[in-house]
Amino acid sequence: MSGEPIEIILAADPLGAMANLLGHLAEVDRAGLTDWALIGGLAVMVRLEDAHRPTRDIDTLSRQVDPEPKVTLLGIAESETSTGVVLSDGTKVDVIGVEPILDLDALPGDDRQRMFVLSHWWMAETAEVVTLTLFDLTKRDGNVVARCRPRLARPAALVAAKLQSIETRRGATAAKRESDAYDVYRLLRAGGLPEIAEELSGAPADLGTWCMSYLEELFVDRSDQTARWLRNVSPAERVESGDLLALGSLMVEELQRVG
Repeated sequence: MSGEPIEIILAADPLGAMANLLGHLAEVDRAGLTDWALIGGLAVMVRLEDAHRPTRDIDTLSRQVDPEPKVTLLGIAESETSTGVVLSDGTKVDVIGVEPILDLDALPGDDRQRMFVLSHWWMAETAEVVTLTLFDLTKRDGNVVARCRPRLARPAALVAAKLQSIETRRGATAAKRESDAYDVYRLLRAGGLPEIAEELSGAPADLGTWCMSYLEELFVDRSDQTARWLRNVSPAERVESGDLLALGSLMVEELQRVG
């Protein structure tokens, strides 16, 4: 029916990890958090309909103003962290507060800080409601294990957010640059380069231009290093620098075409 949320079909894993995560998404909804969206690694996996790397974390953002988003999540929490809460089974739910309205005059002058603000605001602004349906494919009738309807970040906005994460990670989180780069690679490799480029060309302020420049640096100029990162995350795929050069060049061409 026209106007209905798109449905994304997921396959349940034997250990029940995805069922557990979807159950927690429903918990976040029941906690009363408003204007929130699923972002991060789990959002990438859902968009790809493939749990391509393990995660026990749920990353969200919310434009809820009063109370602060984390305060609402404390109602379902076992404990709290500096960025969110920990649930009773150890699952971490991080939440980033995003301003409801983007004030271009108030953007930080520092590139890294500005891209963080822009990419997260854009994810919140463009996220769409989807139906996530998890099936147990080992059963003949394909039993529905879980179903929920979160707002989900779009692929182009996820690419932008992952690119800025690679650039901003330092210290204890620096190692996560490898999985961020892998997520960007998987999103681009999944196809839809023209659509992603078209959406990035309409991103707020200089986010789209910055993404094109950094993507070229990451996939073309530093393809050897980035390929090593990707092999660290997924050794079986044996991603080579030539694969990244080809994919990165195609994406840059699309961005230049629509820019």
